[in-house]
Amino acid sequence: MSDQAVRSSGSDRRRRWRRTVLRLQGRLDGEAADRVLPWAFAAATFAVLVALDAAALRSLEGGSGIGPWLQAVWRRQHGGAGVPIGGVDPARGAWSLIAEPVLWVARFVPPLAAFAIVQAFAIAIGIVPLWRLAREEARLRVGASSVVVVAYALAPTLHRANLAAFHPEAIALPLLLWGYLLARREHWKRYAVVVALVLACGASLGLTVAGLGLVLCLTGQRRPGWITGAVGSAWSLLAVLVVRPELPRTTLTPAGEFVARATGPLAVIPDLAAHPVSRTGELLSEPAVLFLVLVLAPLLFLPMVAPRKLSGALPCLALAMIADATVQDAAQRGVTTLSPAGAHIAPALAFVFIALVFALERIGTPSVTRVNVDRRVLLALLAGAALFFVTEAPTSPYRQPWAWGGRDVVDGARVEAADLIGPFGSVAVSPSSTSLVAERAEVVELPLDPVNLTADRLDGRIGRARWILIDTTGTDPATRRPYWRTGDEERVLADLAEQGYVVSYAAVGVYLLEPAR
Repeated sequence: MSDQAVRSSGSDRRRRWRRTVLRLQGRLDGEAADRVLPWAFAAATFAVLVALDAAALRSLEGGSGIGPWLQAVWRRQHGGAGVPIGGVDPARGAWSLIAEPVLWVARFVPPLAAFAIVQAFAIAIGIVPLWRLAREEARLRVGASSVVVVAYALAPTLHRANLAAFHPEAIALPLLLWGYLLARREHWKRYAVVVALVLACGASLGLTVAGLGLVLCLTGQRRPGWITGAVGSAWSLLAVLVVRPELPRTTLTPAGEFVARATGPLAVIPDLAAHPVSRTGELLSEPAVLFLVLVLAPLLFLPMVAPRKLSGALPCLALAMIADATVQDAAQRGVTTLSPAGAHIAPALAFVFIALVFALERIGTPSVTRVNVDRRVLLALLAGAALFFVTEAPTSPYRQPWAWGGRDVVDGARVEAADLIGPFGSVAVSPSSTSLVAERAEVVELPLDPVNLTADRLDGRIGRARWILIDTTGTDPATRRPYWRTGDEERVLADLAEQGYVVSYAAVGVYLLEPAR
């Protein structure tokens, strides 16, 4: 075959390939694809999130934050009996009305399954309004819209929020996206319903709703914006006056830290009003800046190209970061986890991704019907989202999530010890096993660090506990060093023996004690 024939054949193949690609692009840019693709993305994301959450909970890696919610289900079955773990009911302390239906459903189905499904569904369904904003309002092509959705599904903050227990604040994320979409279409009745549901997610989200009102004002919808801002601010103010939340003043255990993070943003509001300068200064602290970087850096800071859309995230981010700083100061060594804080930041991501969508519209090139975004920008955005996912997300491949779901010998010992505990009577328990014994009237969570398990502190913490479940196998996540060292077990067990407790179960560092007969 001559060189000319070879060149002609190659040219024909390239033309056929271009025609195929153009036909595929035409089909994907049609209305039929818009009816299928967002739901397909949402379904895939939901399946992955549920599987990861279920695996973490089965391997007892869900954290002691699930304990307060399990006890909340039990308390509603038994008329609110007992003292909440952490001192405050997580739903009532945060004025989370939307949590009540979930707690009611959890009375009839396995609570862990109910919490995992509701939270994963809330995060995943946010893809649908995000896709519609990108396609119908910003007029982005399918490729750009898909990159936005993938960046959303890989957001490390959302994966942190998904893995730990249940966060009603996460339900507000898709609602805020729907709310902004309805506002742009001027469907005000449905918009009002969505805003009411956002407020029901938690009292502190009133200021987030006020942030939505600010966005509407800045984008030309002044009257609905002012009304939204006023309603949101009034809701949070009313909750502060009724609930009177307080910031933590004592050393927190992991369950106490979880509850404090749930109520912290609401408790910050009066403190912020009383000391605006000092409290606002905490936004410049290193943890606060790191949170901001974790939110914006995976998106290459592109949301800052649309600052008016991004402004709605400021109230939510400010409250979450200030409350987080206070909780970290009160938490014990090794207690701090970023998962609950990630849940409070999750509603702010609605504005972050709204700003991302319209930032891509701004930097793109308008065509006849769509906005074309440079492929190099989209590839950079996709690479940034993927790189931050693998380095920062708790479900990163480096954490080997495919190996989750199993239980080792220590997990088996925890379950065996918990099974020996009767259904009645109070239990003092190490944080690693809180979720196994949470469904009862009184649960006292012990400190992680054996330094805090001296005889006098034990006497003040365990009270008249019928059982004491101690796990000595924990390690500090920051240093990877064990909390319990040589001699700690003997000292603590001796202190408990002096108070009349004997060991009824012991295996691989897990001990169950009960009063001597």
